[in-house]
Amino acid sequence: MKGSINNDNFLILKASQGNEDSFGLLFDKYSKKIYRFIYYKVSIKEVAEDLTSQCFLKAWEQVYSGIKIKHFQAFCYQIARNLVIDYYRSREKEELPLIYQIEQKDPGKLQFNPDKNLDLQQLEKVLLNLNSEIREIVTLRFIEDLSIKEIAKIVDKSPSNIRVILHRALKELNKYISK
Repeated sequence: MKGSINNDNFLILKASQGNEDSFGLLFDKYSKKIYRFIYYKVSIKEVAEDLTSQCFLKAWEQVYSGIKIKHFQAFCYQIARNLVIDYYRSREKEELPLIYQIEQKDPGKLQFNPDKNLDLQQLEKVLLNLNSEIREIVTLRFIEDLSIKEIAKIVDKSPSNIRVILHRALKELNKYISK
């Protein structure tokens, strides 16, 4: 992990000096993760692609302007998160993705068999039982596989706060999954 951050810092330094290939390496390293994060939130391929492009354009502008970035991955997730928020602010309610549109008549009656893998639709229903901030933290940790420290930077909370939120969320999710 530490070597990766040092390598990222070297690439950021080179990119800030105008080396586009260095930024291209950062793009290649993180673009799929950022796309997946955005796609999971918007559920529309074209929108996710556009927002991913905007994310890296903003990141390039910041890097090229010389702003100091300690953790490039967390920085990109933060930009992506803000772009998704802006996207939904500019849209009408009926354009919400499936994960936010699913009607739950009885959230306690989710159909889940612990002997089978949890499919995406069931996962979406289970995650809907969490508020949006907690759902985002759970997604970053278990779907995007980010560290507690990285998540803390993205959502602007302390690592200990993130641990507590995750602990409580898992406890809550276990109620629905074990039924």
